[in-house]
Amino acid sequence: MNHFSKIATLEKNKLATDAPFLILVQVNHAMLVTPIYLVRNTEDVVWNGATWTAFPLEIDNYEEDGKTLPALNLKISSGGGLLTTYLQKYDGLVDAKVSLFIVNAKLLDVPEPEMELAFVVNAANYDEQWISFTLGASSEIADRFPMWRYLTDFCPFVCGDIRCGYLGAKECRNNLESCLVPERFGGEPGIQEGR
Repeated sequence: MNHFSKIATLEKNKLATDAPFLILVQVNHAMLVTPIYLVRNTEDVVWNGATWTAFPLEIDNYEEDGKTLPALNLKISSGGGLLTTYLQKYDGLVDAKVSLFIVNAKLLDVPEPEMELAFVVNAANYDEQWISFTLGASSEIADRFPMWRYLTDFCPFVCGDIRCGYLGAKECRNNLESCLVPERFGGEPGIQEGR
C-alpha cells in the first residue's frame, strides 16, 4: 500500500488547494539518447533534475484482479506529430520502459515521488490527435520460475536429441512407458504423487 507524505496528505484532504498532484511520465527506450519527460500540467516543471514538458495526457483506471497481468492504457497528445516521429523511428516504442510518478506541485524540491509505477510498452497506435500506449508488466513476470518443472511421468527431452540419446526412427510420447532409452529418461519417477 502506498502512503503519502504528511504534507501531501494535508494537501490531498483540503477542500481547495493551489497545489495539484502532478502525473509525470518518463519513457526510456534503448534507442533514445535521453528519456522523454512529460507532465500532465499547463506548464513545464522541474523535478528531480529534469525538465518535464507539459503535455495533454489521459490515463485509464488501473485495476488488478489477481487473475490476469495488469495493464494500463495511456493516451498522450500527438502534439502536432512531435511524438509520432519517435513511434515511427523506434518501432512504436514497444518494449520501452515507462515510469509514472505522482508528485505534489508544492513538493517539487523533494526527489522522492508520492507514488511510482513501472511498466513496459506492450503495444502502441496513433492517429492525428492521440497516441495510445498499452502498458503492462515487464516480461519477467510472464517467465516461468523456476525454469524447470519436475514431473513424475514426463520427460522434457526431445526424442532423438543428444540428451535423449535415442538414434532410431521410432517416436516416444515423452513418458516412462513409451521411453525408448529408459536409463536416460528425463522425468522424475521417484517423486511422490499428490498427497
